[in-house]
Amino acid sequence: MNRYMAKIRIDYAFAREKLSEKGSFWKDLLPALPSECLATVYRDRFTFGTYFLQAENKNACRELLLAAWKQVFGNDAAAQINIVEYDEEKDVSKLMSSIFNNYYGFDNYISLTEELADQIPLLRNNDGLEMMRGQSFLAAVDGGCGCTTVINSFGDYLHRMFVYPEDQFESRKYYIEMKLGKETEGRYTSADDVIDVLKTDSDKNSYNIIGLDISYFLDGNKHDELRDFLNRLDDYQDKYIFLFRVPFMEKKALDEITAVLSDQLLLRVIQMPPLDDTVLLEAIWDKLSGKGYYLDSDTFDLISRKIHQEKMDGRFYGFKTALKIAQEILLKKAAVMAECKNRGEEFDKQNITAADLDGLLESESTKLTGFEALNELIGMEDISKRVKEIVAQVKVAIANEKLDRPCIHMRFTGSPGTGKTTVARIIGQILREEGVLRKGGFFEYEARELVAEYEGQTAVKTASICRDAYGSVLFIDEAYALNEGSGGRNVDFGREALATLISEMENHRDDMLVVMAGYEDDMNELMKVNQGLRSRMPYILHFPNYTKKQLFDIFMLMVKKHFQFDPELEKQAHDYFMSLSDEYIESKEFANARFSRNLYERTWSKGALRASLAGKTNIIITKEDFVAASSEKEFNERIDSKKKVGFAK
Repeated sequence: MNRYMAKIRIDYAFAREKLSEKGSFWKDLLPALPSECLATVYRDRFTFGTYFLQAENKNACRELLLAAWKQVFGNDAAAQINIVEYDEEKDVSKLMSSIFNNYYGFDNYISLTEELADQIPLLRNNDGLEMMRGQSFLAAVDGGCGCTTVINSFGDYLHRMFVYPEDQFESRKYYIEMKLGKETEGRYTSADDVIDVLKTDSDKNSYNIIGLDISYFLDGNKHDELRDFLNRLDDYQDKYIFLFRVPFMEKKALDEITAVLSDQLLLRVIQMPPLDDTVLLEAIWDKLSGKGYYLDSDTFDLISRKIHQEKMDGRFYGFKTALKIAQEILLKKAAVMAECKNRGEEFDKQNITAADLDGLLESESTKLTGFEALNELIGMEDISKRVKEIVAQVKVAIANEKLDRPCIHMRFTGSPGTGKTTVARIIGQILREEGVLRKGGFFEYEARELVAEYEGQTAVKTASICRDAYGSVLFIDEAYALNEGSGGRNVDFGREALATLISEMENHRDDMLVVMAGYEDDMNELMKVNQGLRSRMPYILHFPNYTKKQLFDIFMLMVKKHFQFDPELEKQAHDYFMSLSDEYIESKEFANARFSRNLYERTWSKGALRASLAGKTNIIITKEDFVAASSEKEFNERIDSKKKVGFAK
């Protein structure tokens, strides 16, 4: 009987269902395994569990685990298993244990290390390690998803597996990562720079792996340039193992760049898809447990919502953001413990509960219901009426099995600052309260953010954005840009994003609300681009420009809500807003409510500075504060027929 370490990985949907059990379900497998296996759980996590057990051989070990899995859990969650022979006295076993137990979402990479753990000793025995060193690797992985970690880990793995000659073991301990591009400064490295690094280092043997980001060459017009670069690497193929990196992309695009590399290199592809939220939660949990803290299951929903909030503005950095969240949780727990200590109260030093994480989330809503919040908006009477009609229709359709559930995706038309984003956010809240959407969250993107930099990335990026928004609202501003190209990128990329978006809108019509927003004429043109788009967005809400009186009311509503103010301020503000020309507020560039908000913020900023200089903490907004703010160039210009002055986004 041989001893093995096995890692079982499970479907993320199944893992989410089991979150509240915090990995304890892995122990349920033990009674289903034969007693002679001497099976024990080494590590239990959300998405994987690792075991020690005995079996005749590796295949027998796999069959035992699969049979036990099927007996206990059925086929609801496909179990994928990695197995390595284990001897705690051997460094290789310790190395594999580290890889199996410490990396999240790296399934393809872990399978690679498992295969090589079997193959490398055989190659060594037959003097074949030179062939191993001749192999290169291509990692398809987005930024923030662990590429640098893989390069570092894989370099260490090859080093400790003695892929290089033993006399180089002490000298080869490092890795290097370079991003190729047309610039030779900053974050880009030219092909000449790479060769210079290799020339300088080749006699020292300090690098055990060379990581090269070749995204620059994904443009088909640069493939010949890439081939020339690969030719220049020939002299170093027997000295280094190269790991090339491109973003995660569609199979067709990945196959194209793989073909270029494979013409000259023996290549193995490692794919690392965008990180699932469960993987991010698992990484946060592991970071905290490594510090001696334990998350109660009542925190998981809270942390998942925090992850969603971090994604809502389209700026998310994978494991880096997960680490930031873990740090924030630790600091909140420390603050709670310190407060209890100062009051002389007992406190739990290890368990972190939802009560400890008060304030972790940004304010998600007011105490108002969605409809109450909608009714409070100035100038939204017609919009509010239309939203109520739409929600009523959807609810009736859901309740009546004979009716088809209507497609709820919407088009919002109007100028900037007319309340489109605010209303979309409130609609998400309403649909959650009415049981139409599971979460009612809000994800806001500009159209250009759906479009990726390289061919083959856009569909993946758009689908990933939609996946985050399942059960919520996906708000796409300036949606017509998908038909115009963005930032100099090919217009076909925008249409690729649009095609993917339409597919997602259809496949998840019951579990996601997509709102596309923009100027009316531009949105009408967008509807002509794809025949399926108009039919999937049956609801149109038009947001007219605000009147002068409404702009004044919006300004004063914000002042009254947050500050004390001099009565003369109200008259001064009224006179100012009434003095705005019709041409000015009707112009396409005018910022509407955003104009009022900016003026409000500038006004109380003047008041805050005045109070601070006077050594006061209480701020009373005065007429003079408003005059000072409205006199600034941004607010005192007017539009005339000859000079068009506005406030572009």
